[in-house]
Amino acid sequence: MNSVVVFGAGGRAGRAILAEAQRRGVAATAVVRDVARYPDVPAAVAGDATDAEAVAAVAQGHTAAIVAVYAAQAGPADHVRNAEALLAGLERAGVHKLLLVGLATTLRAGPDAPRIFEAEGFNAEWLAFSQGRAGELAVLERYSGAVDWVVVTPPMALVEGDDPGYRVQDLGGPLTYAGLANALLDEVAADRHHRVQVGVSGQEGYTDF
Repeated sequence: MNSVVVFGAGGRAGRAILAEAQRRGVAATAVVRDVARYPDVPAAVAGDATDAEAVAAVAQGHTAAIVAVYAAQAGPADHVRNAEALLAGLERAGVHKLLLVGLATTLRAGPDAPRIFEAEGFNAEWLAFSQGRAGELAVLERYSGAVDWVVVTPPMALVEGDDPGYRVQDLGGPLTYAGLANALLDEVAADRHHRVQVGVSGQEGYTDF
């Protein structure tokens, strides 16, 4: 049976992932940095996705790791180091599948288009964070070790709601956190994608923007 370790379990995406895992009967370990801050996350354990030793300790014995950590204050170099530490920790733990929640601005609006954050007029406030997440993706693309990875990237509009529907599409309509969780757990179960960034968006009923 699949089992997952969820880093960033105290956030909105993390909580939705835990709820979907519970609904499916998938064993899930909820990891947060400070357990005292999240008394409402059942059986949470302390861990840090940016520390190789901490990753190895909490990830041991799981089929897959799902990382839904939001670190807006981290600089580009931090994201690179953090990705390297995450991969090293998963290797030590013997976890061979990583699903990382990506950032929409690292996607392209079309086959020949620049990435969103590279386009002229991009909001400067988000530039360093987007560059960092792109650097993180570059670490994964260069990686040749044993951990198979997928960056599952939602659209810019992630919304509350119970609708679990989604479609594999870059920069489509708004997606619920429930839909993102469904996409991630489907990937854990089916293992369809390998060492690639995949966009997921709301299902057909949503209006694209």
